[in-house]
Amino acid sequence: MRVFGLFTTIILIIISCSTDRNKRAFLPPEPDYSDSVYWYGLSDNSAESVADIFYVYPTVGTESVDKEGNRLFFTDIGDFGEREAALENQRYNHQVYAAGDYNFYAPYYRQLTMEAYSLPLEEIVKFSQIPASDIADAFEFYMKNFNNGKPFILLGHSQGSQMLLELLKTGMKNEDLSQMVAAYLIGWYVTPDELTVYQDRLKPARGEFDTGVLIVYNSLTDYDSRSPSINASAVGINPINWTTDTTFAPKSAHLGFLKYNHTSGHYDTIVNFTGGYLHNNFMICKDIDPMIVYNEEFHDLFPPGNLHFMDSWLYGLNLKANMAVRVRAFLGE
Repeated sequence: MRVFGLFTTIILIIISCSTDRNKRAFLPPEPDYSDSVYWYGLSDNSAESVADIFYVYPTVGTESVDKEGNRLFFTDIGDFGEREAALENQRYNHQVYAAGDYNFYAPYYRQLTMEAYSLPLEEIVKFSQIPASDIADAFEFYMKNFNNGKPFILLGHSQGSQMLLELLKTGMKNEDLSQMVAAYLIGWYVTPDELTVYQDRLKPARGEFDTGVLIVYNSLTDYDSRSPSINASAVGINPINWTTDTTFAPKSAHLGFLKYNHTSGHYDTIVNFTGGYLHNNFMICKDIDPMIVYNEEFHDLFPPGNLHFMDSWLYGLNLKANMAVRVRAFLGE
């Protein structure tokens, strides 16, 4: 497995020194990706699939403090309950974006908990090397054992997109990068420095058809509702009309999203839900209720009007249609 030697050493030192009422933080054992327990739904995949989706889920860790009062900065995916916490998110994204069209590979990983995101920025950056190393290891295993030379799509949301960005920057081989159709890094950001330093690896999408590119957006009802942790990005695209300027995309162009119907047990399609335009690389949707996904528990990170919690599915059918367009373009069809 890939070893992040210096970073891992630094992290271990920080963890050993981190205290809360003299309680030490806990670093769970690293996952073994040769064990299918660390993957979602491998049996659902088919050899006939023309392309793959490699998906990384957002922050869904269920515990911030253990029974002994230790602060938990990493999710212990050796625990069945923690894997179950990710399952609904993985199942939904498989159903919406992959089912019937693409193979879907989604590893479990030692993601940062919300407790970790309450730490000072320098500690968050250092701690992020643990989930980043897991995703790099999972992707390496995927390429060696599952990919079979197929084009692939990277898909993530929030922390998942953060880890995929790290994978693109330093964790992926050049020959593997050449098989990437596109990277949908939803609900995250890219800095100008990252674009400069990794200009051969980070290429923002400029339209609907380009390949080997980044698709990045964050949705708001008002520009002032940005999160303090995602308050600027050097990259942005409108996921309804696939423009990078301020051209407004009307509701009529919104193909819809799927919403689970608990009564019927099926997914309902909600079409023409919103329109929007880009402002400073943020997607502004003024016709959505600013309280629609507001959670008081996370007020400081995601104030009213911040649509972060729905970004991964808000434009679901537009994204799926665009994936098909880019796969055809990649294959030269």
